[in-house]
Amino acid sequence: MPWTGPFTIGALLEKCLEPDRPWPPESPGVYVVTRRYWEGEPDREADILYVGGITGKSNRFVTRIGDLIADLYGFFGKDTGHHSGGRKLHEWCVKEPVHPSTLFVAWKTDFPCARCAEHEVWELLKPKLNAIAPPRCRFHGG
Repeated sequence: MPWTGPFTIGALLEKCLEPDRPWPPESPGVYVVTRRYWEGEPDREADILYVGGITGKSNRFVTRIGDLIADLYGFFGKDTGHHSGGRKLHEWCVKEPVHPSTLFVAWKTDFPCARCAEHEVWELLKPKLNAIAPPRCRFHGG
């Protein structure tokens, strides 16, 4: 299964009421946030900003991306928030300045182990804003 996207965050949100909209699934997966558009597979030329996923096998992948977007747009407090990556992206957008709606997001969910896949995608793309490498799962060497 190929990557779904990339879509600008703005375009993804604009289509939120359409029945056939592109939308992240509940099942575990990996997502990337990039500065530039890309086709096929994400690569470093797309200016990879962040790679993420979910830490367990829960069906909250779509919620995790929602948490990312809320914090990316600054919906967090001094001591509260949903997503450290979203906060880092928000800070980066303020510093650059880049409007969050112009960033690209894509996801993929057909990995045997989404936790290990997040590590592998991180290792391949070396995103700018991930502070540390996401660990592999405890069954595959994490």
